[in-house]
Amino acid sequence: MDQLGESIANLIEVVKNSPEYKEYQRMRELVHQEPEKEKAINEFRKRNFELHKCRNVDLYAEMNRLEGEFAPLRAQPYVNEYLAAELAVCRMVQRINYGLMREIEFDLGFET
Repeated sequence: MDQLGESIANLIEVVKNSPEYKEYQRMRELVHQEPEKEKAINEFRKRNFELHKCRNVDLYAEMNRLEGEFAPLRAQPYVNEYLAAELAVCRMVQRINYGLMREIEFDLGFET
């Protein structure tokens, strides 16, 4: 394996051994044990993602509506904990990506 491959493998191990990832896996397993709850969470995540892609909407009003619609789901045990754990892992991956892009010279072809 080359140096880059080894470094990537090491980074993967660091991520997998992080408290954030371990908590995410623990919560993911709990959610996975209840297929209906998992399906509802996935629907919430899908609609949230789609809403953030919309251009001509009042994002705050639509987010409030979506939050209200899914409030009963989010009140159920460990749903918010799962979503928070997932967000923590996503932020960790974002930090890795931002760090790479900040430190290497990579021409995106447009101003950021």
